[in-house]
Amino acid sequence: MTNNKEALFAKLLDYLHSEQPIPEYLGEPPESANSFDPYQMVAEWTALRHEVKQQGKLLRSTQDAFQQALEVTRTDKEQLQIRLEESQKQAWGQFEQQQEKLLKDLLGILDALDQACTYWQEEIKALSATSNSQPATQKSFWDKLRQWFPGKEPQLTVSEKLPSSESLSEILTSNQQGVELIRRSLLEVLRQRRVVPIAALFKPFDAQTMYAVGRESKAEVTDNTVIQEVVRGYLWGDRVLREAQVIVASHYSEIEKTTQATDN
Repeated sequence: MTNNKEALFAKLLDYLHSEQPIPEYLGEPPESANSFDPYQMVAEWTALRHEVKQQGKLLRSTQDAFQQALEVTRTDKEQLQIRLEESQKQAWGQFEQQQEKLLKDLLGILDALDQACTYWQEEIKALSATSNSQPATQKSFWDKLRQWFPGKEPQLTVSEKLPSSESLSEILTSNQQGVELIRRSLLEVLRQRRVVPIAALFKPFDAQTMYAVGRESKAEVTDNTVIQEVVRGYLWGDRVLREAQVIVASHYSEIEKTTQATDN
Protein backbone atom coordinates (compact mmCIF):
# COMPACT_ATOMS: atom_id res chain seq x y z
CA MET A 1 0.00 0.00 0.00
CA THR A 2 2.88 2.32 0.82
CA ASN A 3 4.62 1.49 -2.43
CA ASN A 4 1.52 2.46 -4.44
CA LYS A 5 1.32 5.85 -2.77
CA GLU A 6 4.99 6.53 -3.44
CA ALA A 7 4.61 5.57 -7.09
CA LEU A 8 1.57 7.84 -7.49
CA PHE A 9 3.41 10.74 -5.86
CA ALA A 10 6.37 10.24 -8.16
CA LYS A 11 4.13 10.39 -11.22
CA LEU A 12 2.61 13.69 -9.96
CA LEU A 13 6.07 15.22 -9.57
CA ASP A 14 7.11 14.14 -13.03
CA TYR A 15 3.93 15.74 -14.47
CA LEU A 16 4.56 19.01 -12.72
CA HIS A 17 8.19 19.22 -13.85
CA SER A 18 7.36 18.32 -17.42
CA GLU A 19 6.48 21.04 -20.03
CA GLN A 20 3.03 20.59 -21.49
CA PRO A 21 2.12 22.05 -24.92
CA ILE A 22 -0.19 25.14 -24.92
CA PRO A 23 -3.70 24.50 -26.37
CA GLU A 24 -4.40 26.02 -29.71
CA TYR A 25 -7.29 28.23 -28.44
CA LEU A 26 -4.93 29.77 -25.87
CA GLY A 27 -1.96 30.18 -28.12
CA GLU A 28 -3.74 32.43 -30.67
CA PRO A 29 -5.19 35.90 -29.79
CA PRO A 30 -9.00 36.30 -30.15
CA GLU A 31 -10.16 37.77 -33.40
CA SER A 32 -12.81 40.09 -31.80
CA ALA A 33 -10.71 41.42 -28.97
CA ASN A 34 -10.71 45.24 -28.69
CA SER A 35 -8.17 47.37 -27.00
CA PHE A 36 -9.13 48.57 -23.50
CA ASP A 37 -9.75 52.36 -23.27
CA PRO A 38 -9.98 53.55 -19.61
CA TYR A 39 -10.97 57.11 -20.61
CA GLN A 40 -13.96 55.82 -22.55
CA MET A 41 -14.99 53.69 -19.57
CA VAL A 42 -14.80 56.71 -17.23
CA ALA A 43 -16.79 58.83 -19.69
CA GLU A 44 -19.47 56.17 -20.02
CA TRP A 45 -19.62 55.75 -16.27
CA THR A 46 -19.92 59.52 -15.79
CA ALA A 47 -22.68 59.71 -18.39
CA LEU A 48 -24.47 56.82 -16.74
CA ARG A 49 -24.16 58.49 -13.34
CA HIS A 50 -25.50 61.75 -14.75
CA GLU A 51 -28.41 59.89 -16.33
CA VAL A 52 -29.19 58.19 -13.02
CA LYS A 53 -29.12 61.55 -11.24
CA GLN A 54 -31.47 63.07 -13.82
CA GLN A 55 -33.84 60.14 -13.53
CA GLY A 56 -33.71 60.43 -9.72
CA LYS A 57 -34.51 64.16 -9.87
CA LEU A 58 -37.38 63.49 -12.26
CA LEU A 59 -38.68 60.77 -9.98
CA ARG A 60 -38.47 63.04 -6.92
CA SER A 61 -40.23 65.89 -8.76
CA THR A 62 -42.95 63.47 -9.88
CA GLN A 63 -43.35 62.22 -6.32
CA ASP A 64 -43.56 65.81 -5.01
CA ALA A 65 -46.18 66.71 -7.62
CA PHE A 66 -48.13 63.58 -6.78
CA GLN A 67 -47.90 64.39 -3.05
CA GLN A 68 -49.11 67.95 -3.65
CA ALA A 69 -51.99 66.69 -5.79
CA LEU A 70 -52.84 64.20 -3.07
CA GLU A 71 -52.82 66.93 -0.43
CA VAL A 72 -55.02 69.16 -2.60
CA THR A 73 -57.42 66.27 -3.14
CA ARG A 74 -57.51 65.54 0.59
CA THR A 75 -58.11 69.22 1.40
CA ASP A 76 -60.88 69.45 -1.20
CA LYS A 77 -62.45 66.31 0.22
CA GLU A 78 -62.36 67.72 3.77
CA GLN A 79 -63.85 71.04 2.64
CA LEU A 80 -66.52 69.22 0.65
CA GLN A 81 -67.34 67.09 3.70
CA ILE A 82 -67.57 70.21 5.87
CA ARG A 83 -69.83 71.97 3.36
CA LEU A 84 -71.96 68.85 3.08
CA GLU A 85 -72.35 68.63 6.85
CA GLU A 86 -73.19 72.34 7.07
CA SER A 87 -75.72 71.96 4.27
CA GLN A 88 -77.28 68.98 6.03
CA LYS A 89 -77.41 70.86 9.33
CA GLN A 90 -78.95 73.87 7.63
CA ALA A 91 -81.53 71.73 5.82
CA TRP A 92 -82.32 69.84 9.03
CA GLY A 93 -82.62 73.11 10.93
CA GLN A 94 -85.06 74.49 8.36
CA PHE A 95 -87.02 71.23 8.45
CA GLU A 96 -87.19 71.34 12.26
CA GLN A 97 -88.34 74.97 12.17
CA GLN A 98 -91.08 74.15 9.69
CA GLN A 99 -92.09 71.06 11.66
CA GLU A 100 -92.09 73.02 14.92
CA LYS A 101 -94.33 75.70 13.36
CA LEU A 102 -96.69 73.01 12.06
CA LEU A 103 -96.84 71.29 15.44
CA LYS A 104 -97.56 74.58 17.21
CA ASP A 105 -100.38 75.24 14.74
CA LEU A 106 -101.76 71.79 15.55
CA LEU A 107 -101.54 72.64 19.24
CA GLY A 108 -103.70 75.68 18.57
CA ILE A 109 -106.28 73.43 16.89
CA LEU A 110 -106.06 71.02 19.84
CA ASP A 111 -106.70 73.89 22.25
CA ALA A 112 -109.81 74.83 20.28
CA LEU A 113 -111.00 71.21 20.41
CA ASP A 114 -110.41 71.14 24.19
CA GLN A 115 -112.47 74.29 24.59
CA ALA A 116 -115.21 72.82 22.39
CA CYS A 117 -115.30 69.63 24.48
CA THR A 118 -115.52 71.69 27.67
CA TYR A 119 -118.29 73.83 26.16
CA TRP A 120 -120.41 70.85 25.12
CA GLN A 121 -119.92 69.20 28.51
CA GLU A 122 -121.09 72.37 30.27
CA GLU A 123 -124.08 72.62 27.93
CA ILE A 124 -125.05 69.01 28.65
CA LYS A 125 -124.78 69.60 32.39
CA ALA A 126 -126.82 72.80 32.14
CA LEU A 127 -129.52 71.06 30.08
CA SER A 128 -129.61 68.17 32.53
CA ALA A 129 -129.99 70.55 35.45
CA THR A 130 -132.74 72.50 33.66
CA SER A 131 -134.68 69.37 32.71
CA ASN A 132 -134.46 68.05 36.26
CA SER A 133 -135.67 71.34 37.77
CA GLN A 134 -138.71 71.66 35.47
CA PRO A 135 -141.52 69.12 36.03
CA ALA A 136 -142.90 67.34 33.03
CA THR A 137 -146.05 69.01 31.70
CA GLN A 138 -149.13 66.81 31.61
CA LYS A 139 -151.64 67.08 28.82
CA SER A 140 -155.16 68.16 29.73
CA PHE A 141 -158.23 66.03 29.18
CA TRP A 142 -159.33 68.06 26.12
CA ASP A 143 -155.86 67.67 24.54
CA LYS A 144 -156.08 63.93 24.98
CA LEU A 145 -159.63 63.95 23.61
CA ARG A 146 -158.52 65.79 20.45
CA GLN A 147 -155.84 63.15 19.94
CA TRP A 148 -158.39 60.32 20.27
CA PHE A 149 -160.75 61.65 17.63
CA PRO A 150 -159.43 62.15 14.09
CA GLY A 151 -159.88 65.50 12.55
CA LYS A 152 -158.07 68.69 11.99
CA GLU A 153 -154.84 68.74 13.95
CA PRO A 154 -154.58 71.66 16.33
CA GLN A 155 -151.94 74.26 15.64
CA LEU A 156 -148.83 73.76 17.72
CA THR A 157 -147.60 76.55 19.92
CA VAL A 158 -144.07 77.87 19.82
CA SER A 159 -143.11 75.88 22.90
CA GLU A 160 -144.53 72.68 21.36
CA LYS A 161 -142.55 73.29 18.14
CA LEU A 162 -139.26 73.41 20.03
CA PRO A 163 -137.37 70.10 20.43
CA SER A 164 -137.67 68.30 23.70
CA SER A 165 -134.92 68.17 26.31
CA GLU A 166 -134.23 64.54 25.42
CA SER A 167 -133.58 65.38 21.76
CA LEU A 168 -131.45 68.38 22.73
CA SER A 169 -129.43 66.17 25.06
CA GLU A 170 -128.87 63.67 22.26
CA ILE A 171 -127.75 66.45 19.89
CA LEU A 172 -125.36 67.92 22.42
CA THR A 173 -123.98 64.51 23.35
CA SER A 174 -123.47 63.66 19.68
CA ASN A 175 -121.62 66.93 19.12
CA GLN A 176 -119.49 66.38 22.19
CA GLN A 177 -118.59 62.83 21.13
CA GLY A 178 -117.70 63.95 17.60
CA VAL A 179 -115.40 66.68 18.88
CA GLU A 180 -113.84 64.26 21.37
CA LEU A 181 -113.20 61.73 18.58
CA ILE A 182 -111.41 64.37 16.49
CA ARG A 183 -109.45 65.47 19.53
CA ARG A 184 -108.27 61.92 20.29
CA SER A 185 -107.26 61.39 16.67
CA LEU A 186 -105.22 64.59 16.72
CA LEU A 187 -103.59 63.55 20.02
CA GLU A 188 -102.60 60.21 18.44
CA VAL A 189 -101.08 61.99 15.45
CA LEU A 190 -99.08 64.23 17.78
CA ARG A 191 -98.00 61.24 19.87
CA GLN A 192 -96.64 59.57 16.74
CA ARG A 193 -94.58 62.75 16.20
CA ARG A 194 -93.26 62.40 19.81
CA VAL A 195 -95.43 65.27 21.07
CA VAL A 196 -96.89 64.51 24.51
CA PRO A 197 -98.62 66.71 27.13
CA ILE A 198 -96.69 67.94 30.14
CA ALA A 199 -98.08 66.55 33.41
CA ALA A 200 -98.33 69.76 35.41
CA LEU A 201 -101.49 69.63 37.54
CA PHE A 202 -100.74 68.98 41.24
CA LYS A 203 -97.04 68.63 40.42
CA PRO A 204 -94.17 70.71 41.83
CA PHE A 205 -93.48 73.78 39.76
CA ASP A 206 -90.73 73.22 37.17
CA ALA A 207 -89.24 76.36 35.66
CA GLN A 208 -87.86 74.38 32.71
CA THR A 209 -91.27 73.28 31.44
CA MET A 210 -93.73 75.65 33.16
CA TYR A 211 -94.50 79.34 33.33
CA ALA A 212 -96.33 80.71 36.37
CA VAL A 213 -99.00 83.22 35.40
CA GLY A 214 -100.29 83.63 38.96
CA ARG A 215 -100.19 82.48 42.56
CA GLU A 216 -103.02 81.64 44.97
CA SER A 217 -102.96 81.25 48.71
CA LYS A 218 -103.62 77.58 49.54
CA ALA A 219 -102.75 76.53 53.05
CA GLU A 220 -103.83 72.93 52.53
CA VAL A 221 -101.58 72.48 49.46
CA THR A 222 -97.82 72.21 49.46
CA ASP A 223 -96.13 75.44 48.62
CA ASN A 224 -95.07 75.91 44.97
CA THR A 225 -97.49 73.23 43.73
CA VAL A 226 -99.44 73.65 40.50
CA ILE A 227 -103.13 73.95 41.36
CA GLN A 228 -104.48 75.09 37.99
CA GLU A 229 -103.45 74.60 34.40
CA VAL A 230 -104.32 77.67 32.33
CA VAL A 231 -102.67 76.53 29.09
CA ARG A 232 -101.48 72.95 28.66
CA GLY A 233 -97.82 72.49 27.79
CA TYR A 234 -96.32 69.91 25.44
CA LEU A 235 -92.96 68.20 24.99
CA TRP A 236 -91.48 67.39 21.59
CA GLY A 237 -89.07 64.58 22.32
CA ASP A 238 -86.56 66.09 24.75
CA ARG A 239 -87.47 69.67 23.81
CA VAL A 240 -90.17 71.89 25.24
CA LEU A 241 -92.54 72.63 22.38
CA ARG A 242 -94.75 74.89 24.52
CA GLU A 243 -94.48 75.79 28.19
CA ALA A 244 -97.39 75.02 30.46
CA GLN A 245 -98.99 78.19 31.83
CA VAL A 246 -100.02 77.42 35.39
CA ILE A 247 -101.16 78.91 38.67
CA VAL A 248 -99.03 77.93 41.65
CA ALA A 249 -100.11 77.50 45.26
CA SER A 250 -98.60 79.77 47.89
CA HIS A 251 -98.97 79.77 51.66
CA TYR A 252 -98.96 83.57 51.68
CA SER A 253 -101.02 85.83 49.52
CA GLU A 254 -99.55 88.75 47.66
CA ILE A 255 -101.24 91.16 50.07
CA GLU A 256 -99.60 89.51 53.07
CA LYS A 257 -96.22 89.58 51.33
CA THR A 258 -96.67 93.27 50.51
CA THR A 259 -97.68 94.02 54.11
CA GLN A 260 -94.69 92.17 55.50
CA ALA A 261 -92.34 93.98 53.11
CA THR A 262 -93.85 97.33 54.13
CA ASP A 263 -93.54 96.52 57.85
CA ASN A 264 -89.94 95.54 57.46
